[in-house]
Amino acid sequence: MQVYEIRVLDDNGKTSLIASEIRLNDSAAIRSAQALSGNKKFEVWRGMDCIYGIDPAPGPTAPLRIDLSPP
Repeated sequence: MQVYEIRVLDDNGKTSLIASEIRLNDSAAIRSAQALSGNKKFEVWRGMDCIYGIDPAPGPTAPLRIDLSPP
């Protein structure tokens, strides 16, 4: 059994509802989120990992290199 967080999104992509559930596995959590959200977009999180999302966040970017040497 795992703890999942379901985030239902509004039309602007902002969170309108957050629910916490305990489910057997990722598939069961996603099915539950589908039923909870109706026809709205949603995300399913297991801890810090987003296991399902319509618009996933962009991946990490390379750090900027700042040259502080005098010109």
